[in-house]
Amino acid sequence: MISVIVPALNEEEQIAATLRSLASQSPEIGSYEIIVVDGGSADKTVEIAEEYADRVIPQIHPGIGGARRDGAEAAHGRIIAFTDADTAFPRGWLEVISRNLERHEASTGPVLFQNRDLRTEILSAVRSSYKLLKALNFCYMIGSNMAMRRDTYRKAGGHRDISLLDDYDLSVKLFKIGADAVYDPDQMVYTSSRRAHKLLTYGVTVAYGHYNYAVTKDYEKLLNYPKVDDMTIKDVLNGIRWGRPVVSAVETVQSTLKR
Repeated sequence: MISVIVPALNEEEQIAATLRSLASQSPEIGSYEIIVVDGGSADKTVEIAEEYADRVIPQIHPGIGGARRDGAEAAHGRIIAFTDADTAFPRGWLEVISRNLERHEASTGPVLFQNRDLRTEILSAVRSSYKLLKALNFCYMIGSNMAMRRDTYRKAGGHRDISLLDDYDLSVKLFKIGADAVYDPDQMVYTSSRRAHKLLTYGVTVAYGHYNYAVTKDYEKLLNYPKVDDMTIKDVLNGIRWGRPVVSAVETVQSTLKR
């Protein structure tokens, strides 16, 4: 059996299409279950999810990583697949995952955007570059499109309770235990373009995450970080120590030009 984990928080506009897409997987895959982990939605997310998912469970651990971890702990499947609540899937997505995990311990693949423009093309190019890391035997497992054997997930230590770079963190853990992971171009999914709407803010936020992950190792900042959807580039920079002088300098220049 494959267990598909879908974290959700106030996703009433997206989650029905996601779950319908999952429910329409090729029958050749055999049995699979869909588990939605709700983070305390204030809209109709839970009501909608209950129509399609096998189980809807409340989130216990904090952060997106914590939600994925809760789902994995509740899973019955030998294989655990992770995705997001704004994603659509080819009919054979789980079939590809099943085939990959017969030969490998973990797998990931392309995450394409449903609506394409310049911003999504830039972000797609960045994500496509992740596969080049395989030359270093490192496989970047993309959060909305990754799967692994349950025993491999447990051996790696599972997800950390963070909301930023939770997929990268798990990728590092898999690398450290020497897990055999593969990037398969056929294991593709389609996600919404909302993450690309604030491309510069998104880029700075991810850079902020990598700085705290690799340099300060302050994982609390990866749980409580400047949110892309709510923050302007100025807000993000103000939240980073080295970013404040940048904001101050820009404001000084703007003030001078207005005189």
